[in-house]
Amino acid sequence: MDQDGESISGKQEKPEVSVISLANALREAIIFGQYRPRERLVEEELTSRYGASRHIIRNAFSELDHMGLVERRPNKGVIVRDFSVPELEELYEMRVILQTEAAKRIPVPADPGLLAELQRLNDAYLAAIVAGQSDESSRINTTFHEALFGACGNRFLAQSINQFWLRTSPIHWYVLGDVKYLRNSHHDHQEMIAALAASDLGRLAMVCEKHIRPALEAYKRVHGAAART
Repeated sequence: MDQDGESISGKQEKPEVSVISLANALREAIIFGQYRPRERLVEEELTSRYGASRHIIRNAFSELDHMGLVERRPNKGVIVRDFSVPELEELYEMRVILQTEAAKRIPVPADPGLLAELQRLNDAYLAAIVAGQSDESSRINTTFHEALFGACGNRFLAQSINQFWLRTSPIHWYVLGDVKYLRNSHHDHQEMIAALAASDLGRLAMVCEKHIRPALEAYKRVHGAAART
């Protein structure tokens, strides 16, 4: 290989994927249902798909484990994390506690720049829904909530919200393809913006609580008592 990274054969070799970029790619694949709860992540398949070494893959698994997205099981290797219904109910209870508290802490009257950014994001969210771009609508949805709760004035509270959202992300795909759910989600966002514009933080907190439950209910309808205990 020469100094420009070109092999003797004249072909340009691609640099190896980094641990962080691979972990992020796998995180998105889990969120969008390409890897589903209880599904095993096979090193050989990931090597072929991403061109990553076993060392990089194993370190990426460690990152995903730290995020709460995967777990190691004896004789099964690394699998996408699944939850029993009681576990998910406890996780969602934490999300309700954190998000409603953050909503009540947003300074009012709201910053006009924040309101304008939230509206811009929600308009883009609807456009992605109409276009059938579920991946893009999910990313915009995440950005909307980061912008909203990031305004609470407590960075650690905002980080905790993000961490609990991430832990429950393997079940988000249950509703990502449901256009009715996505349109209802867009409507909830508009209610949040209106409540914040009116300085009605009690209403904002109420809408935030209502907003996060449909994915849990969809998971419970599919799995019910059959979910792992």
